[in-house]
Amino acid sequence: MQLVHRSILIGAAALLLLSGCDFSSPWGSSSGGSAYGVPATSGNTGGGTGTGGTGGGTGPVGGVGGEGTTQGTDDTVTAASNTSLVSVTVGASQTVSVTFNSSDGLAVTGFGVSGSLATLPAGWSGPATFTCPLVSTGSGCVLNLTYAPTATDAGTVTLTYIYVDNAGLSKVPGGTITIPYQAIAANNVVATASPSGQVNAAVGAGTQSVSVTFTTDTGNATLDDAASNLSVTTDLTTLPSGWSSAAPSFACALVTSGNGCQLMLQFAPTARGSGTLTLDYGYTDDTGASRTGVILIPYSTTGADTVTGTASPAGQITAAIKGGSQSVAVTFDTDDGKAASKLLVTTALGSLPAGWHSAAGSFQCASVSTGNGCQLMLTYAPTVLGNGTLTLNYAYDDNTGVAQTGTLDVPYEATTNDNVTATPSPTGQINAVVGMGTQTVAVVFTTDDGRLATDLQITSGLATLPAGWTSSASPFACTTLSSGTGCQLTLTYNPTLWAAGTLTLNYSYKNNANQTKTGSLAIPYRALTNDAIAGTPSPSSSLAVLTGTSTPVTVAFATDDGNPATNLTITSGLSALPAGWTSSSTTFSCATISDGTVCQLPLTYAPTSVGSGTFSLGFSYTNDAGNAMTNTVSIMYRAQSDDTVGATVSPSPAVASVSAGVSVGVTVTFVTSDGAPAGPLSVTGTLPTGWTIPGSSTCATVSNGTVCQIDLSYLPTTPTGPGSFQLNYAYTNDAGTSGETGTATVSYVANP
Repeated sequence: MQLVHRSILIGAAALLLLSGCDFSSPWGSSSGGSAYGVPATSGNTGGGTGTGGTGGGTGPVGGVGGEGTTQGTDDTVTAASNTSLVSVTVGASQTVSVTFNSSDGLAVTGFGVSGSLATLPAGWSGPATFTCPLVSTGSGCVLNLTYAPTATDAGTVTLTYIYVDNAGLSKVPGGTITIPYQAIAANNVVATASPSGQVNAAVGAGTQSVSVTFTTDTGNATLDDAASNLSVTTDLTTLPSGWSSAAPSFACALVTSGNGCQLMLQFAPTARGSGTLTLDYGYTDDTGASRTGVILIPYSTTGADTVTGTASPAGQITAAIKGGSQSVAVTFDTDDGKAASKLLVTTALGSLPAGWHSAAGSFQCASVSTGNGCQLMLTYAPTVLGNGTLTLNYAYDDNTGVAQTGTLDVPYEATTNDNVTATPSPTGQINAVVGMGTQTVAVVFTTDDGRLATDLQITSGLATLPAGWTSSASPFACTTLSSGTGCQLTLTYNPTLWAAGTLTLNYSYKNNANQTKTGSLAIPYRALTNDAIAGTPSPSSSLAVLTGTSTPVTVAFATDDGNPATNLTITSGLSALPAGWTSSSTTFSCATISDGTVCQLPLTYAPTSVGSGTFSLGFSYTNDAGNAMTNTVSIMYRAQSDDTVGATVSPSPAVASVSAGVSVGVTVTFVTSDGAPAGPLSVTGTLPTGWTIPGSSTCATVSNGTVCQIDLSYLPTTPTGPGSFQLNYAYTNDAGTSGETGTATVSYVANP
């Protein structure tokens, strides 16, 4: 025996031995299950129960003859985690419970998680081994694992298990469950003011627009970098003198890099002064913790005018890679409307950050004032993902002739014109057996490039799904999504009637480029039935054929509910048919069976001699529910003949004596011409004087020998020379022809 084969057998034997033990453990619980070998770690106790249909009962009833089915069920063990994605902040811990159930609720034995527990990824802990002597619906076979990461990480945990199914078949390997996980660090929301540095404005003449953009500091736009519930806690109606906000309060439901969370302020001083504007804000980071932040914006009034640069559109500039483009107009104005001169952009326009482009190699304006058209046109068309800040430095002479400088910061983010895809699990057609449990379908929504998308919602009605379908949520929405299984809709199919169709889910979302898009998922499904096939002979299951003739016989195979079954094969009886029976082939099969017109076996019965009997055809098939089944069909047959009935009279002649006054008995024996049965037979007409029938004048059956005899009595009253008369009778022959007739000559003598 090869080493690998010995290892598998030794492992299976060890599991069977362990299944009889009962060890107390914090790692899992079951009715007699065991887990041991590693000390328990702290964490929440997890658990869960599964549901599944149960089945049983006798096999289906066939048309004519007996039938049978396989013993036990070739079922499986299903594994379900209490969370679809394990997401834990570094330094914290989470307990993950994996519940094991049988697929049909019937008992599965010898269950154990194989060597995968010995090689858990970093941060994961659990028992060295885990077994359950019995697994069924609600049996309490639950494995608990703990994830306590010490550094950021991401990956999957795969558990492999083996078992003995309800039919007694060993499953090595039996199945796997894969649990995605990630260890994340808490992020921060950062507020950035534009223009940067000190904000200047002339008293009574200038207005300076200031944008405050809120982004996360991780900045790679994945699901775990999104913060939420941001609100500015500073009262925007009581800002320092000269400052104002168009809105009395400010909040963003979601904050990440490039999502447009921006507060617009105005600084229009009416008196000289300086100071610092303090804006406090609060938010929820990606771990769910409440956090606070603050931004300080220094400001001052000026006597001479100031040239300010304003980008349009305001705030962070976004554009999609590979085809996206955003035009940006930078307008230079004075804050008091008075003219400044000799403006020159000192930043090298030929070496802007990646994705940025200026049609002009340099830019300058001889004079600058409000509305005089001093405007620099830029284009942002990124080819790769990235973000940053474009800094434009410029110099000018103010209205007093003093040389001044200024800076404009333009934050930017490259996005993707990605799409959200919906992936069902399991894939393909969803099948469920009517009355035998449910089928759960998990629909996971992800972006096709792993970048962040927002505001996903199902737009087709989850409350009006096709018959048998239900949803875990109605309505269903995800604030953010990217990769992994964080955005998941659970559907359940539990049909009560046979059906087939397609479930369509329509959804909308905003992609990484903040474009509103739509998508659709089609899930084909079919409700299966635990149906049976019966074979029906035609003309009938009891056949009578004349010798020397030929009769075609068709055996039609059909399901008892009209729903399909597959792979029917004649397994016995066809290769050695009784005498007179023939088939065009010694084998017969049908790939699909339903209403009886698709699967028909042609036979011919052409007997050469009389006889009768019964023969059976055994067949196997797979029913609509996928179960292997067997059955038989029986055909009764008889070979008939178009025979006649003759009669023999004894004694002949009948001699009687008048003087003696004693009657003479005469027996008429009726036989068929070929010994095949006929009947019934009866004597017809009237008898001559002196002749009577003392008993019955009929026979139920006529064949050969003395089966049919009718007794006559002769008691003459006058002497009569030799004479005779014709005894008439009628009968039905072996072929079933009624009204056939015959005569027998009865001779007699009456002596004195």
